[in-house]
Amino acid sequence: MNADILGIGEPLIEMVKLPHPIDGRPAYVQGFGGDTSTAIVAAARQGAKTGYLTALGDDMFGEAIRALWTREGIDHTHVLTREGDPTGVCFIDPDPAGRRFTYARRGSAASFYSPADLPEDAIAAAKVLHLSGVTLAISPTMRAAALRACDIARASGTLVSLDLNHRPRLWSDDLAREVLASVPADIVFPSDDEAERLLGLTDTDAVLDHYLERGARIVALKRGAEGAIIATSDTRQHIPAAPATPVDSAGAGDSFAGAFLAYWLETADPHLAATRAAKVAAGTVSGLGAVEPIPRRKAIIDND
Repeated sequence: MNADILGIGEPLIEMVKLPHPIDGRPAYVQGFGGDTSTAIVAAARQGAKTGYLTALGDDMFGEAIRALWTREGIDHTHVLTREGDPTGVCFIDPDPAGRRFTYARRGSAASFYSPADLPEDAIAAAKVLHLSGVTLAISPTMRAAALRACDIARASGTLVSLDLNHRPRLWSDDLAREVLASVPADIVFPSDDEAERLLGLTDTDAVLDHYLERGARIVALKRGAEGAIIATSDTRQHIPAAPATPVDSAGAGDSFAGAFLAYWLETADPHLAATRAAKVAAGTVSGLGAVEPIPRRKAIIDND
C-alpha cells in the first residue's frame, strides 16, 4: 500500500504513571508514544492512508508497536527490525498542562536508522512526509536519514511537514536552530514557546511571517489552551481550542498535526482541517496516554 502520509522518527513504548499507587508503590500502564508515530495514528484514525519509517528492536515492545500499526491500518512494510538493539521506552508522569517525560531510548534501534535504510520509492509516492524536531534530534544517523528523506520528497513533489517539537534534553538550542532551519518544510507546526526559545520571537505575526517567508505554504501555530493560528500566504485565522477535560497533555500537539494533515489532504481547506484537528487534540488530552484517547473520524465528523 502506498501511504499518502508517511511519518519518520522513533515510536516509543509509553509507560504512564497511574494517579494512585498500588501497595504504596508507583504503578504504570503500558501505552504507545513517539511524536511522529502518534501523529500517524491520529491521521489513520481520521481515515488517511498512512505509513511509517523507522527501525524497531527484536523484542516484545517492537512487536507490540507493529501490532498497534496493524490494528490502525498503518503500513509498516518498510520498518526495519534490528537484532540486539532495543525499542525505546518513555515514562510519563501525567499532567493536564505540562510535559514530564523520562526517556530510556539511548542506543535504541531507531537511533541507528540511516540514509541507506530509506525506501526512496515509498517517499516519492507519498503526498506528505512528516517529521519532527525529535526525529532530527534522536541521533546523527537518524538526522541524516530524515534530511535525506526530505531531499527525496522535494525532488519527487512530496510535501514536507515539520512539527518543531523541540526537546532540549535531546540536543542543544543552537544545534536545533541550525538543523530545523535547514528543513525545506511546506507545512510547519511550531508552538509559542518554541518560537520564543529558538527564534527569539514573541509576536504572533512575526512568527508566522518567519516561516511563510522561508517557503512554508501553511503555518499552524499551536497555542495550547488558546487554540491555534493557521496562516497561509493569503489568510490568517484563529482556531479556538475545542472543549476538553484535560487529564494528560501527552500527544496533544502530535494528534493535532496528524489530524490536520489527514483533513487538509481530504478537503484542501486548512481552516476546516484545523478545526477538526482541534477536536482530535481535545479528545487526546481527555484521557491517559498519547495514543489510546485519540478520537476516531466518526466522533469528529458527527460533531461538525
